[in-house]
Amino acid sequence: MMDIAEKLALISKNTVEVVTQEDLKKLLETNKKPVAYCGYEPSGEVHLGHLVTITKLTELEKAGVKVKILLADWHAFLNRKGDWDFIKKTAKDWETVFRQLGLKNAEYVLGSKFQRTPEYIDDVLTLSSHITINRGMRSMQ
Repeated sequence: MMDIAEKLALISKNTVEVVTQEDLKKLLETNKKPVAYCGYEPSGEVHLGHLVTITKLTELEKAGVKVKILLADWHAFLNRKGDWDFIKKTAKDWETVFRQLGLKNAEYVLGSKFQRTPEYIDDVLTLSSHITINRGMRSMQ
């Protein structure tokens, strides 16, 4: 079992910045299990570029962080990356490949499982009523 210094070193490995080291150390000292999240749009084959984030996520898992992977199938569909059959197959393939590359304990979530629910749509529409075009543009820059 890793001590906190070893966990900090592994989490910080190959990063430009950790905001902040002190907060991360405090979090690791609690009994709470930190959660890391990463989303991917399954719109084609997994490629070498994905290995960068997969490697970091496997390191986070080794350090005791719970990893959640969003397979954003709904985004892929809305971005016209394929029909539902293609996107569903691609998302399954991605999960299989990610597990083979080391992310065996990650939680895999399909975006369509929650993004197409009435509760989610209510949240999106409520949020949109509080946003201006200027704020939206600023957040995307």
